[in-house]
Amino acid sequence: MKGKVLIVEDEPIVALDLQQEIEQFGCEVVGLAESADEALMVAEANRPDLALMDVRIIGSMDGIQTARLLRHSHQVPVIFLTSYNDEVTTGRAAKEMPYGYLTKPFRSRELKAALSVGLHRARMDAAKHCSRDAMEATMGSMREGVLSVSLEHKVRFMNAAAERLTGCALAAAKDRLLYEVLELSDERQRPLPELNNHEDARATEEFGWALKQIDGGSVLVDFSVAPQTALSGERTGFVVTLRDASERLRTQAIEDTFDEMRSFDQAPMAMVQLDENSRIVRVNRALLRESGVALESLVGRTLTGLSMDADPRIAKDLMHTLLKGGTSVIPARVRASN
Repeated sequence: MKGKVLIVEDEPIVALDLQQEIEQFGCEVVGLAESADEALMVAEANRPDLALMDVRIIGSMDGIQTARLLRHSHQVPVIFLTSYNDEVTTGRAAKEMPYGYLTKPFRSRELKAALSVGLHRARMDAAKHCSRDAMEATMGSMREGVLSVSLEHKVRFMNAAAERLTGCALAAAKDRLLYEVLELSDERQRPLPELNNHEDARATEEFGWALKQIDGGSVLVDFSVAPQTALSGERTGFVVTLRDASERLRTQAIEDTFDEMRSFDQAPMAMVQLDENSRIVRVNRALLRESGVALESLVGRTLTGLSMDADPRIAKDLMHTLLKGGTSVIPARVRASN
């Protein structure tokens, strides 16, 4: 049995006896403390895995209050040692979620068993904390907003991206109904559909919904809702993922533009595109091939100007080619967005 143990006991002889016995079990005693202040100082310096805590210690705080501070400040669990087993004392102690409760006097094998179980549980809990911290760090670095929702449709967790998108902090959203935190509506002003609690419910995905933010603004988002299940397969809630739709819309617009440009350039008939001032902004390959005119001789000019050009290849041949093909006009708003 290995582990680092803090002993909090205000009777020096009892504390030394405990130290000797615990070291014989193979554990390391990282410190002896008589008060809450001393216990916190030892915990800060040595990071024990477990504390043996007498309920009655000197100072302004008793062992139960000290256990609370150790757990909250340093994540150090405790095994209580006490001569008192009345309901009031045991009730207060139980609220601090101890790993054990030994009533004095106790036998060596009882202490050994309590330490063995307590240290094993401490290692398991520490591993869970590390895993949870790693998960939260990963979730916090994601660009997508993620919310974990209970079967009762209450928010259990949301990452930093979800906080930014909604404008609502986790502390304010926790335990509130999802519909109160996510005020979503589609283009027909329909609200977020109610979560499906049926066992056969499947993931759903929606695009381009307006998300109302706390400050009164709104942002266009895509979102998905997926059932959340435990390893046993039991339904535990839902995971809601939010994505700012602006990036998707930009990408889609670029792809549409590329598709349009590709279709224009590969069209078999000669074509030009004009801006709102009737000036040529683009010509396709067919026009250049059939006319033999260089691109720089055409872009920026009007069709009227081309018809009066001194070069007959432009004034006659090219204009004739265009009349056989066609022209396409680029609206001013599209040009401005580029």
